[in-house]
Amino acid sequence: DLPRNILVEKIHSQQKIIIASNHHFHDTPSVFDMEVLLDTMEATGADIRKLAVMPVEAEDVLKLLTATLHANQKGAAPVITMSMSGLGALSLVCGQVFGSVVTFGTVGAASAPGQLEIGKLRQMLENLQI
Repeated sequence: DLPRNILVEKIHSQQKIIIASNHHFHDTPSVFDMEVLLDTMEATGADIRKLAVMPVEAEDVLKLLTATLHANQKGAAPVITMSMSGLGALSLVCGQVFGSVVTFGTVGAASAPGQLEIGKLRQMLENLQI
């Protein structure tokens, strides 16, 4: 096995982008833990940081958006975050306000809970002028 920094160098030497991705399918970590996770992704050489969490209560969506805002303010690597399920769908619509650079809409069957159909998502974003 190659040490992580050598692997990152090899990938970058091939002009490839590294997306570090972490999913929490059963809960939402604390704001602190999510910030540490996103910081660690960047520190290990990720070009893009992606985090998906499962909200258990409405406050969990706010925790993700707070961690997104802080990570975006502190780090240089772009952040993609989302809160899954119907409860978390709001993060797909307003995530970019907090610094998430990508959102997800479905064309056909959803690949994760709470994903919105692309036409509906586009209409929501246009209505909000985001």
